[in-house]
Amino acid sequence: MKRREILSVMAGALLLYTSGCFVAGGPGRRTYYYYPDDQVYYYPSEGRYYWFDRGKWRDERNPPPRFVPRDRDRVRIDSDHEPFKDHERNQKIYPAGRYDRDDRK
Repeated sequence: MKRREILSVMAGALLLYTSGCFVAGGPGRRTYYYYPDDQVYYYPSEGRYYWFDRGKWRDERNPPPRFVPRDRDRVRIDSDHEPFKDHERNQKIYPAGRYDRDDRK
């Protein structure tokens, strides 16, 4: 193979690799479900729930007391960090009482 062909193949491979890094759900992206009415996040890959309780964020494998997760009451959030770090913004984007289905599935 000529040097020019090798460089062309390498450049194409590099372009394919780097373009995949910016796709939702790509490397570093995680899918969470947010339940606006209860202000609870769920990370299905690890089976963990996150919610604010007594001045701090908690995370456990079991949901908070009296919380019943229903698919119709959630929205999907793809994030490269825990979504509760953007909780104030998430509350504005997904206000309580408006989501009766997973419309971003």
